[in-house]
Amino acid sequence: MELREKFLHHIWDQRHLIPDLKTVSGKSLKIVYQGQYNTFNGPDFKNVIINLDGETIKGDIEIHLKTYDWTAHHHQEDPAYNNTILHVVLEHKSNLNYTIREDSVKIEILELQNQMDSDIEKLFVQYSEAPLERQTSICDFFKLTASDQLLPLLKQYGWERFIRKCNRFNAELHFDGFDQLLYNGFMEAMGYEKNKFNTLSIANHYKWNDLMNWCQQGLNQRALLAIWLNYSSLLELAENFFTVQEYSDIKRAFEYQAFSTEKVQINWSFFRIRPANHPVIRITQASSIVFSLLSQGFLKELIEIFNQNELQYKTMVERISNLLKVQNINSSKIGQLGNTLLLTIIGNIFLPIIYLYSEKTHNSKLMQTTKNIYHSFRPLGDNYVISFMKGYLDEQKWKLVNSSFINQQGLMHIYYRYCNYRLCDLCVAEKEQNLMKL
Repeated sequence: MELREKFLHHIWDQRHLIPDLKTVSGKSLKIVYQGQYNTFNGPDFKNVIINLDGETIKGDIEIHLKTYDWTAHHHQEDPAYNNTILHVVLEHKSNLNYTIREDSVKIEILELQNQMDSDIEKLFVQYSEAPLERQTSICDFFKLTASDQLLPLLKQYGWERFIRKCNRFNAELHFDGFDQLLYNGFMEAMGYEKNKFNTLSIANHYKWNDLMNWCQQGLNQRALLAIWLNYSSLLELAENFFTVQEYSDIKRAFEYQAFSTEKVQINWSFFRIRPANHPVIRITQASSIVFSLLSQGFLKELIEIFNQNELQYKTMVERISNLLKVQNINSSKIGQLGNTLLLTIIGNIFLPIIYLYSEKTHNSKLMQTTKNIYHSFRPLGDNYVISFMKGYLDEQKWKLVNSSFINQQGLMHIYYRYCNYRLCDLCVAEKEQNLMKL
């Protein structure tokens, strides 16, 4: 992908756009939530929320340099793009004022040209004329930043990333309550990077309130697992993960339940996936945990933990670990959630949502508790972003990054905002502005 298109991704992701956007057809457009950058096949950003002429819509967006690229890339023949709600282009040169998906639905086109904010538009022209070379050594951001300057910058960027997550979840509240929000975030995390949108699709299809109602009508844990495995086209494959008796019980539970027999073809990624991350294992674990939370409510269970007086990091982790225990699964292949996954869910999902809840309810004590926990959160192991960034830091600064979760999150914020799009000059310039504020 050429640099100019990656820069367009950055412009969308950071909302470097004028306030009063108009689509090609003349409809007013407001970006409620810019979505999540998709590193795999399919549309460029997932779970986007926009307001189009007063109607709030959720879906995906695809970004191109020119309108014709949609056809040139054969998206009109690809069902993977049928959840696209907006086609974003730099230049619109077509007689049509809409784009047509594979399912024949017409979607609006947003032309970015003349609708970017003035500063980023000048920078875009500059980068278009002189493309950057990929950084191959310690970058200027880290080379020109002293260690005593880097620490407050990382914490500032780490907090900015946290608030962006809060804003994402706040946007989701346009459609769902806090229980569904926690459920969505949990299910997304259970899919890891390669399958997160697939596991999230289960939560989007089988809503929290529907599951609660089904439980009141007699849905049991095994039936929930069977419904999810069948829906995601994994029921037959699941035979390899259970004893003969347990698998027989799961199939029987599916045959005797009267709640759902829907089945869709989900494109699961199995390539180079660790055995513990196999979708059958993750869905089995998730069904057990979700079922155990349905009676009291996801939010209520977490709030009870965070409302504890003078809550400490270790106590919080222990109590949430007990809350997210896999129960009543008779298979040696289905274990408990690993510590890294557990901490990832707490740090990236639970803390931002609890913080958002405390803001909405004006609970200053809960807000401060959540903020303190986030700042004291222990560092996690390397993910692919952290590993990628390691090549750009000297040993001393690398140790500084890995001294806390918030520092790691600050590094990831730098990556997603600049490095992912190779915006080195912009990164250094904005770093200098931020240092002046500190």
